[in-house]
Amino acid sequence: MKDLTVLLLTPLQLEFDAVARHLQNRKSTVLEAATYETGSFDGAHHQYHIVLCQPGMKNVEMALATERAIQKFHPQFVLLIGIAGGVKDVRIADVLIATKAYSYEAGKEDADGFKARPSAESFSADLLAFAQIISRSPDWKKRTADQAAGAQVFMGPIAAGDKVVAGANNPTYQRIKQHFNDTLGLEMEVAGFATALQKYRHIHSLAIRGISDLCEGKSETDKENWQPVAADRAAAVAFELLYQLDTSKFISPPMDAKMLAKEIYSLLFPMPESFKEIGNDFANAANNEVREIWKKVKPLFIEEVNALAQSPDDPDTQADVRNKLKRELEGKADFQQELEALLSKAKEQNADKGSTIIINSKNVVTGGNYNVTGDFRIGDG
Repeated sequence: MKDLTVLLLTPLQLEFDAVARHLQNRKSTVLEAATYETGSFDGAHHQYHIVLCQPGMKNVEMALATERAIQKFHPQFVLLIGIAGGVKDVRIADVLIATKAYSYEAGKEDADGFKARPSAESFSADLLAFAQIISRSPDWKKRTADQAAGAQVFMGPIAAGDKVVAGANNPTYQRIKQHFNDTLGLEMEVAGFATALQKYRHIHSLAIRGISDLCEGKSETDKENWQPVAADRAAAVAFELLYQLDTSKFISPPMDAKMLAKEIYSLLFPMPESFKEIGNDFANAANNEVREIWKKVKPLFIEEVNALAQSPDDPDTQADVRNKLKRELEGKADFQQELEALLSKAKEQNADKGSTIIINSKNVVTGGNYNVTGDFRIGDG
């Protein structure tokens, strides 16, 4: 049974309380002016070290808190748990798992009015697939205080902005219905949360929200005290997911540093001509992940790469590059995971195209009748 670290973020105190009651061995700690609750949770396949944080409301605060906590605790999983307002399909005290996050305030305001510039951030595809299994089973209801009779779990987009949207007749709500019309729920943190996680591709993330009110009739619903109920049900879904989660289904054993260095070398420098790209930081690479990997590893072995660029066919110099990168990666588990996730994504993109990318080549393909300039792919038709 592999131990895993999970970061849980809750904007409000009542959400914090709903999550904290599932923890064992609770302990409070203060790090760099931020308070964290730590504890443990036993799953069917894993034991979890849980870090719980209450950053407060709004997207910017959530993004900053997510970034700080990731840097401090290096979690494998990060979940945002709390309440939201329902827009369509869902009912009060249902649970909504976000498939993507919208920032509904992104746009341009001019004399002609507001023009939306929609942005959407995604969550872990593997974790969403597993969450769908949880959503179809009533097992999570056993973890609630009231057995959640009649409640359902929905999966769909959540939109976020830094204001409470109360009532269906206000301009913001109408804007959301017009530009983000597949939105199932509204709240104030998920966009910042999702944005902070985009650069941590090796971390699996998810947002789980209990529906505490509907935008139509919000004031009346708030008086009925549904918020604690909604928070309790969101927490129940989250912990049932952790209980059943088996990461062997989607987290592969990590590469060792030697293999990772070799794979990165092969991706960046598939041909001697590829070394010409180091001068412009692979700006001509068609694959975004190639550029991102180079940006991260460049400081580690740039002198060795520059030497190899002068004699790209020298096997000893090639070995020097791979060995230097291997030494720099050893003992840096989080960094290795991050690079491995980028490498996997780069391979997927190449596989989708049935090709191997050769960057900025100006050479004739040996044995062929084609003069090639710019990017090309072996296997392109």
